[in-house]
Amino acid sequence: MKLPLEFLEEMQSIVPDYERFVRSYDLPHTKAFWVNGNKITDKKLLLRMGQYAPVPFADHSYYMDSEEKWGNHPFHHAGLMYFQEPSAMAVANAYDAHASLALDMCAAPGGKTVHLAHKVDFLISNEINPSRAAVLKSNVERLGFKNVAVTNHSPLELEALGEIFDLVLVDAPCSGEGMFRKDEGAIVEWSKEHSVSCAIRQLAILDSAHKVLKRGGMLIYSTCTFSPRENEGVIEEFLSKYDYEIVAPLPSVLPHTAHYTDSRMRRFYPHIGVGEGQFFVALTKKEGGLGASFKPIKYAKSKNVDEFLMSTIGKRLDYCENNGMFFVPALKNNLPLKRIVSGGVKIGRMEGKIFKPDHHFFSAFGNEMFCYEPSEDELKRYIHGEELLGEHKGYGAITVLGAPLGGFKGSDGRYKNLYPKGLRL
Repeated sequence: MKLPLEFLEEMQSIVPDYERFVRSYDLPHTKAFWVNGNKITDKKLLLRMGQYAPVPFADHSYYMDSEEKWGNHPFHHAGLMYFQEPSAMAVANAYDAHASLALDMCAAPGGKTVHLAHKVDFLISNEINPSRAAVLKSNVERLGFKNVAVTNHSPLELEALGEIFDLVLVDAPCSGEGMFRKDEGAIVEWSKEHSVSCAIRQLAILDSAHKVLKRGGMLIYSTCTFSPRENEGVIEEFLSKYDYEIVAPLPSVLPHTAHYTDSRMRRFYPHIGVGEGQFFVALTKKEGGLGASFKPIKYAKSKNVDEFLMSTIGKRLDYCENNGMFFVPALKNNLPLKRIVSGGVKIGRMEGKIFKPDHHFFSAFGNEMFCYEPSEDELKRYIHGEELLGEHKGYGAITVLGAPLGGFKGSDGRYKNLYPKGLRL
């Protein structure tokens, strides 16, 4: 692999064991997957997939061969797993990241969100780019999260919320040097000038993160680049403006990472640890306020929705309504956000006099309703959009290893396929 000369010249004075670093680019890139505890246990999934070595610095995560392809497998469709570059998994796992209300500020496609969502009570997963926000929303729905709201705002727009978050994660847009082995397109796009412009943008994003973080809250900053100007340099400039304390990472990540200036700022390299490349650091805010309070969510009432819920999961839920869509809110307070891509788990909407359930409802609540576990052949047919045969009347969920994949409506010995057309193979 031919790497940019300016990049190599800079790395020679930064990277430990430089020659081995360069040789590592002739090796295959690394891959891993995270097991979604919302839907299945590690043991149950691995019994079917086979044995995989655990990622030592990330919970419920396992290395896989770079040539393995599970993207079209029912396990992936059902949200039992999420694929991710291994070193990126460390970011949310390297700290005690528990919080009441958290923000993943630059979230798409969702790799950091999947780890944060299991550690915090409520999470806003934000993405500035509308098309990438749609991908983020799709992943949140597939994985069946109930505590994640997806938004489409710029960091500047989020500043209007004030200091309300206990934790903010900024996985900043960067020059992508840590992606060279995985994506040769990143090599073509790389330039020193681009790296300089990234550093300016990263500092601006951190300024916005500072303005929405509570006093005593944690700010986690990460990139997938090696450039000191985008990593340590950005953090040092940020610390010259604001009163924060650097947090030491958990011991589990230390043997797999290195550092450049401060040992509390960690770096993954493709020749140290098993991963591609990542920089991360956590800071605790020592100044500022505790934020504004917002009115509680106002719940809706609908006879049709109540009847649907009682007939499918046997209980009522607190739900809201927005533009005809009923949903179980992911947050408890009504925040002034204008571009909410997904405010929680969509239940469905009225079409005329008929209530039409949404796919997200089956993905998130499918294990609480009648479930049908199809054969392997039936499963393939279902994902292709075909009807199945069955005697259940009414709505139910199609499951994979007991975990909900999608919905159906049974009548006259047939299960009408409710799997969204955009997800079918």
